[in-house]
Amino acid sequence: MPVPACFRLTRAARDAMAARAEADYPDETCGFLFGTDDALEVHPMRNIQNELHEREPERFERTARTAYYFEPKDMARILAAREAAGVRFRAIYHSHPDHDAYFSETDSLAAAPFGEPNFPGVVYLVFSVRDGRVRDLKAFGWSTEHESFVATPLEIVD
Repeated sequence: MPVPACFRLTRAARDAMAARAEADYPDETCGFLFGTDDALEVHPMRNIQNELHEREPERFERTARTAYYFEPKDMARILAAREAAGVRFRAIYHSHPDHDAYFSETDSLAAAPFGEPNFPGVVYLVFSVRDGRVRDLKAFGWSTEHESFVATPLEIVD
C-alpha cells in the first residue's frame, strides 16, 4: 500500500490521545485509532513494558520510559472486535517522553520485523511529550518505494 498523501485526524481524537500521553508521562503511552476520517475511535491501551522488564530484565531491557508493549490478549481482543464490527484499523499511537516525535529504529523493527509492515495501511502516530506536555505529533506510513516507514503529512480537522 502506498503512503497516504495525508493522514486526517479529528481534533477530538488528537486531544484524547494527547491527554492520555500527558497522563501517562513520564512513561510512554500507546493505543489504537479506528474509524473513518470524520468518525475516529481512540482506544488507549495499557503499556505493560514495566511489568515485562521487572519479570525478565535481560530480555526486556527497556522500561516504559523508553518503550511500549501491548498486552497481547487485550490487543487481539480489541482488534478482533473492531474488525467484526466492520470498523477500519487506522493507526497505532505512542509517545516519546522528553524526546522528539520521530519513528525510531526500534519503532520500525517492531512495526515491520520481517521487512513488511505488521498492519498494512496502518499509520503510526508519535507524540513528543516534554515535561508532561505534548509538544508535537507526527505521522509515519509505510513506503513500498523506500521499504520503510516515512513521515506522512498530518491534517488536524474539526
